[in-house]
Amino acid sequence: MTIKAIMNKIVSLLLLSTIFFAGNAQTKGRYATSAKTSSGFSIGIEAGLPLGENGEIYSSIIGGSLQYEIMPSADVGITFNGGYLNYNIKSRYGGGGVGFVPLLGGVKYYFTPAAFFHAQIGAAVGTATGQGTSFAYSPGLGFKLSPDFDAEVKYLGISNRGGTIANVGLRVAYNF
Repeated sequence: MTIKAIMNKIVSLLLLSTIFFAGNAQTKGRYATSAKTSSGFSIGIEAGLPLGENGEIYSSIIGGSLQYEIMPSADVGITFNGGYLNYNIKSRYGGGGVGFVPLLGGVKYYFTPAAFFHAQIGAAVGTATGQGTSFAYSPGLGFKLSPDFDAEVKYLGISNRGGTIANVGLRVAYNF
């Protein structure tokens, strides 16, 4: 299966989920019966697939992140995210992995009580000697699975050494 086919399936699933949640959304806030509608932390597992030429070298991306969200209103969240991502190198290129520590800040816009658009920018610090720090950006779409869990399909671009290391990924997070 090609990366394009996988991306088309992910986008289709996300659109169907958004339509479902929009039709079933509550109008009093994200989850009116829960105390978890204000600011707070989430811890997430992240997995991804490399895009474009990156798919030749890297097989997959795996990592985790801690995110804090401030809610100035019911529709808007301001996020601060830090984590670690390991880009697994294919065995024909020597195996192993390349690590990045993305440090991102952004805005979440809830277009329904359960569905949101999330845009982040910041830096990605390479963990290998001489890798340096790169500009990073990440737009994504997600939805609340429950008051305690959310999922987000996102693109992550890391501008590194004159090119972009890009992947499409999924973050599944526990909110506390």
